[in-house]
Amino acid sequence: MKIYHSRGNALLPRIDRIFLIARGIAIGLLFASLYLDFIPERHFLVGLTIGAIFTLHYVIFIFAVRKRKLDLRHAYLATMVLDFTLTTVLIGISGGFGSIYFILYYLIAAMASYMFTREFAGIITLLITVGYLAMVYVELDSLRNLLIACFRLSPCWVAYTAISYVAEFLRRSEVRMLKLFDTLNRRTSELEKIQAQLETIYDNSRILAGILDVDAVIKAVMQIVNIVLKYPAAALLLQSGEDNFIFRGRAIDGDINLNIRTAPEGSTILMNKVARAGAPVRIIDIQGRDDHVPLRSDTRSVMLAPMINRNKTIGILLAESSIPGSFSERDEKMFWVVARSAAMAIDNAALHRQMEELTTIDNLTGAFNYRYFVDKLDEEKRRAARYDAPLSLIMLDIDHFKKLNDSFGHEVGNIVLKGVTQIVRGCIRDTDISCRYGGEEFAVILPQTPLDDAQRIAKRIRVMIERTTFEVGDNIDKQGVTVSIGVTSFPENGHPQAELVRLADQAMYRAKGVGRNAVVAI
Repeated sequence: MKIYHSRGNALLPRIDRIFLIARGIAIGLLFASLYLDFIPERHFLVGLTIGAIFTLHYVIFIFAVRKRKLDLRHAYLATMVLDFTLTTVLIGISGGFGSIYFILYYLIAAMASYMFTREFAGIITLLITVGYLAMVYVELDSLRNLLIACFRLSPCWVAYTAISYVAEFLRRSEVRMLKLFDTLNRRTSELEKIQAQLETIYDNSRILAGILDVDAVIKAVMQIVNIVLKYPAAALLLQSGEDNFIFRGRAIDGDINLNIRTAPEGSTILMNKVARAGAPVRIIDIQGRDDHVPLRSDTRSVMLAPMINRNKTIGILLAESSIPGSFSERDEKMFWVVARSAAMAIDNAALHRQMEELTTIDNLTGAFNYRYFVDKLDEEKRRAARYDAPLSLIMLDIDHFKKLNDSFGHEVGNIVLKGVTQIVRGCIRDTDISCRYGGEEFAVILPQTPLDDAQRIAKRIRVMIERTTFEVGDNIDKQGVTVSIGVTSFPENGHPQAELVRLADQAMYRAKGVGRNAVVAI
C-alpha cells in the first residue's frame, strides 16, 4: 500500500514549522499537567520519562528539519508511531476514561491526514480509535460513557475526513499548477526562441535590403533558411516565363548550392498553384502526390511561400522535411516573412542593376557609354600591368556620317549607328568590351590581346561593315557605310599605358588620311 504522496508539500511549505509549533505547545502542556498532578504520583516517573522522550524527539526533529539530514517523510512516520504509542500509555497511566491526554490524538490524526495518503491516514485514525477504546474498555459499561468516548474520538475522524480531502485537493491543484507552469515555461521558451528568430530574420532582412546584387541576395536568403530557420532542405526558385521556374539556390543538409538549374518537368505544378494563389501552403504528407518533385527522396512534408513584391510573384521559397507534418503555422508565418523580404531584396537588386545599366549603357545603340569605357579601360590597364599581359584598343569612326545625316535625317543616322553596333558585337569575343565613344565613334577594349590579333579583329569589323547595307525607310534605298579604324596595343607600341587612347585615335585619323575604309595600327 502506498504511504507517502509522490510529491512534496509545495503548497504548504511551512508545514514543518506549523507541526513543530503545535508539538512544542503540546509538550509544554504535558509538563504543565505533570506539575499540576494530572498523573497519579505512582506513575509520575513514567509520565516524566514520556515527557523527556517527547522533548528529546522534538529536539532531534528540529535538527532534522533545519539541516535536512533525514528524509522527513520517514521522520514524520516515526513521529506518528511514537506519538500514538506514548499518548496511549499516557492515557493508560493518567486515569483512562478520565484522562485529558486523548486530545493529543487530534494532533496525530490531523498531521497524518495531511502528511500521508488518505488510505494510510485512515489506518492511523483507526488505530487511534482502537487504541483509545482499548485503554478505556473497562469503563465503557454504560451507554453514556460509550457516547462520551465516541464524542472524544469524533474530532479525529472529522479531522481525517476534512484534512485528507483538503490535502488531496491541494495536491491535485498542485499537480495541475505545476503542469500549467511546465506548459507556461515551454511556451515562454518557444516565444523566446521565436523572438530570437524574428530578431535574427529582421536583422537579416535589413541586411538584405542593403544588398544590391541579385546573386548576393539569394546567397543571404539561403543562409537564413539554412542557419537561422534550420530546415533540412530548402530552395529558392525564380519564375521564368509563364509557368516555369529556375533553381537559384538550394540548401540540403546544411550544404548550400547556388548553381542555376531548371526545375524538372512536372515539378512545378504545385509551385504554379502557390504562385497563382499568392499565399503560403503547407503539405502535411507529400507521399503519393504527383504535383511536386522533392529535393530529397525521403521528403514527407513540404512548405512553399510565394515571393511577392509590388503585387507580382517573382519566385517561390521552398522548405522540406522527412517528418510528416513537420511544419507548424508558426513556421509558415515566419517562412512567408522571409519570402516577402527576399522578394523585395531581389526586386531592389534587379532595379539597381537596371539603373546601373542605364548609367553605363548608351540609350540609342545599347553599347556601353563613354563613362563605362573610361572606367573599364582604367581597370584593364591595371590588370595588364599587374599580370604583364597585353592590352589592345580599337577606335573606329563611321566615314562621312555627317553627310548621311544631312542627306537623309537623323533617324536614318540612328539606324546606321545601331546597325554598326550590332556588327561590332558580332565580330568581337565575349571578353571584349564595345563602347560608343561619342557621336559616330566607337571603341573596343581587347584584354590579353596582342597587336596581330587586334588587327585581325579590326579588319573583320571593317569588312563586315563594308558588306552590310541598312534598311532605313520605305522610300529610301538601303544605305551602306564604311569605317576608318585605328589599332594600338600595349606594350608592343612602346608607349605608356596612359597613351593608349591617344595612339588609337591617332591611328584612326591616319586611316582617314589614307582614304578611309582602312585599318591602321600603331
